[in-house]
Amino acid sequence: MKVILLADVPKVGNRFDVKDFKEGYAQNVLIARGLAELATPQALAKLDAKKALANKKREEEAHAFDALISSIEGTTVTIKMKANEKGHLFKALSARDVATAIKNTSHIDIDEHAIIVGQVKELGEHMVSIKKGNKVGKCKIIIEQAN
Repeated sequence: MKVILLADVPKVGNRFDVKDFKEGYAQNVLIARGLAELATPQALAKLDAKKALANKKREEEAHAFDALISSIEGTTVTIKMKANEKGHLFKALSARDVATAIKNTSHIDIDEHAIIVGQVKELGEHMVSIKKGNKVGKCKIIIEQAN
């Protein structure tokens, strides 16, 4: 039985894939859970339109992220955090801290899941990566002692 997958299903296929499955699995698992629909000629025609719309949306998001990276790359963001006398932070720098600091400084919203911080536990200068897909941008973070 041919079906169109409506979502990414691990070990089965990706969204918008047209695949052939045994009738029982297709009916009782995929279609019953809303993960797939029957591949009728009308559904296949709608699939082409959905694919085109999804590709257009993906391209727009990529252009927006490129603009975001170009606006942030080369900027320096200062974050004040509490640290001991030796310069070790009481809590590690998180992606949420970086996203908030960038928003306060540059007025640019960044998804904290796109920020890769690493293990930053000391005062000073650090580089943070902002990644989405295969595109990566870098931003310099300066951590200073908070009063």
